[in-house]
Amino acid sequence: MATLFSTSVDGTRVAYDVTGQGPALMLLHGAGKTRRDWHKLGYVERLKDDFTVITVDVRGAGDSDCLYDIADYGLEKICEDLYAVADDCGVEKFAVWGFSFGGSIARYLGAWSDRVTAIAVIGVPFGPAVHEEFGRFIDQFLKKWESVILAAREGGAPQSKGKIKGQIPALAACFQAMRDWPGVEPSEVACPALLLTGTKNRPTLDWVEANRGALEAAGAQIEVVEGLVHDQEFTKIDRVFPVVSAFFRDQLL
Repeated sequence: MATLFSTSVDGTRVAYDVTGQGPALMLLHGAGKTRRDWHKLGYVERLKDDFTVITVDVRGAGDSDCLYDIADYGLEKICEDLYAVADDCGVEKFAVWGFSFGGSIARYLGAWSDRVTAIAVIGVPFGPAVHEEFGRFIDQFLKKWESVILAAREGGAPQSKGKIKGQIPALAACFQAMRDWPGVEPSEVACPALLLTGTKNRPTLDWVEANRGALEAAGAQIEVVEGLVHDQEFTKIDRVFPVVSAFFRDQLL
């Protein structure tokens, strides 16, 4: 896996890799994860024969630039990063498969960009980027890691370069920025969309059950996988991959 870099509009370096051939499919990881997780769990290996798989480290994660200002995580900037990656890959049109945080980003790409051909949103609802339970998690996260976050902002980088402490200030900035990201509804998405949730991911399942009519009216495909908690919507590849890959094959091949 060769690591490549794009330079976004604001100068941020964004890491990615490309595998396979066929219609372009961009994979976006969850918070606290990196593009390498898609490789480790076997997603890229299973997709590469049918798709050009573009696996991205969202700014602040993995090998991409680690930024600590809230303003660095404006939604427009993150979208510009991904367009820059697609441009450098020579790709005009691309689909997006996003888990958790990556799924939230996928919603906006599907609503805002005519370059996006289809989206799979895994484990997060439509509506606000920060729902009530996620908002409580953010408050707890900021309180728990207050000293690490403050040290990074004052010194420009955390004292520890370890994976956990190195990501915490970036995650804190991103989470706080997400409070100002606008809501996005299924009706706003201009391309085919799939929303997948596990039955034990209660916030997302509850939203799906309350908004099934809006999803169906927008033509979104709804998939509910029995027994999965949120993290398993990514880690249980044998439960998730057949459903999501079939959606993209139907839309792109």
